[in-house]
Amino acid sequence: MSEKKIDTPQPEDTELSYIDEGDQLIEQGDFDGAIAVYTNAISSDPNDGFIYQLRGEAYKRKSNFDEAIADYTKAISLYDDDEDLAMSYLYRAVVHMIKNDFHNVIADADAAIKTGHLLDNAYLSRGIANMNLGFMKQAAEDWKKAADLGSKAGLIKLEQYGVKYKPSKK
Repeated sequence: MSEKKIDTPQPEDTELSYIDEGDQLIEQGDFDGAIAVYTNAISSDPNDGFIYQLRGEAYKRKSNFDEAIADYTKAISLYDDDEDLAMSYLYRAVVHMIKNDFHNVIADADAAIKTGHLLDNAYLSRGIANMNLGFMKQAAEDWKKAADLGSKAGLIKLEQYGVKYKPSKK
């Protein structure tokens, strides 16, 4: 008589199911459901920055901006990978942008730039914040850097403000 082997989910499999389920709920517009799924995942692994980042996105989509900022901040505190850090800084910058908190957008863009990752997005975001604060020269310089890194949005911003610029070839 052979024993049946029961597949028990491994921690990685469990995390993936939370991610898939939460992502599906976000796509359906069920932000509360996604938040509940991600919260449950966090209770299983409170040191996983990625789950905080995902829940932050659900809070952002629900317009719970303070909760989104708190989750992105927690993700930042848990990450040790520079690319993950840059992503969380930029996600948090987006929420600060929505709140018209342009000084914090600049701070988060600066932090993302220091990681050396996602530079085009970081310069673009910082440029938009500088523009909103009335610092057009700094904004144009940031958009030029973004354009040099391949950002079409950087070029579009420059064109919108009458700045003719040809990105440098690297």
